[in-house]
Amino acid sequence: AREYLYFKLFGKQCITPVAIMTSSAKNNHQHISSLCVKRGWFGRGRSSFKLFEQPLVPTVTAKDGHWIISRPLKPVCKPGGHGVIWKLAHDKDVFKWFRSHARKGATVRQISNVVAATDLTLLALAGIGLRHRKKLGFASCERNFGATEGINVLLERALDGKWSYGLTCIEYTEFDKFGITDQPNSAGSLQPDFPANTNILYVDLQSAEHVGSSRTEKSLPGMVLNVNKSITYTDQFGMKHSVPGGRLECTMQNIADNFFSTYPSRCYERIGEGMDTFMVYNERRKVTSSAKKKSHGDICLPQTPDGSLLDIIRNAYDLLSQCGISIPEVEGNEKYANSGPPYLIFLHPA
Repeated sequence: AREYLYFKLFGKQCITPVAIMTSSAKNNHQHISSLCVKRGWFGRGRSSFKLFEQPLVPTVTAKDGHWIISRPLKPVCKPGGHGVIWKLAHDKDVFKWFRSHARKGATVRQISNVVAATDLTLLALAGIGLRHRKKLGFASCERNFGATEGINVLLERALDGKWSYGLTCIEYTEFDKFGITDQPNSAGSLQPDFPANTNILYVDLQSAEHVGSSRTEKSLPGMVLNVNKSITYTDQFGMKHSVPGGRLECTMQNIADNFFSTYPSRCYERIGEGMDTFMVYNERRKVTSSAKKKSHGDICLPQTPDGSLLDIIRNAYDLLSQCGISIPEVEGNEKYANSGPPYLIFLHPA
């Protein structure tokens, strides 16, 4: 859609280069690669894509921190979090590849979020970032109670008589650490105060490469030890096990911690204009609707493919109802848990 807009404005064809970070977990890399080949690289040419594979990291038990192994000297490994994307992009020459396509900035989105490009969200995000020469931007929205997602916050730091400010993210696994509760209508509740982190970013490529190429811990931002999951594996005797555990992960959005703006005195208002980081805000179902969980035929549809489909249909209704087209409004999720949506509408983005 943005390429078509560019063509209408300037009369030139523009093909956006697309870099995809994959993983060997669940045969993801092979699945994505074969899908691109099967679809003829979506008519965009093989040279417009660059795939690079996320490394796996060993897991540990929650009980005692021991390595989880499937057989002697063979640790059970899982993806180490999307925060490796910056260092990996440097190591695999992804930034250099973008430069060869004359690109200065990029938008980042997760493949499970099917509504990220709805309406003007990505266009506004990239436009503000480029026009105002920002280093990092977040696309955000209202946070749903109980969702497995972090929050965006404005962080203030005092150091050596100076004050620094920047937007950053707190992951949901870190809420207890910061004394944040995830209960509706309670003291300290997230709902009225903090918008959701949706993992939709704008990045200035030169700034991101500077972080990813550093030989310090900065190149792997947002380190968290998440041991709140069940690790399922098969041992050397063919027996299946499931134990509480996890692994050291890093989070891509916390690259923001490298882009704080410093002031000689404390700021109390209009701080956002001078910062290197920024945020755009929109209605939730036009920003994030991730298909992360399997549907089980009940009314709990958020973060499932069925719930995402309903959000796509609702967004289509919002657009068409403003164009003089009369169609029934999609009602609450509970009405369609077992029957499906009342109609299917898929609009070409352009």
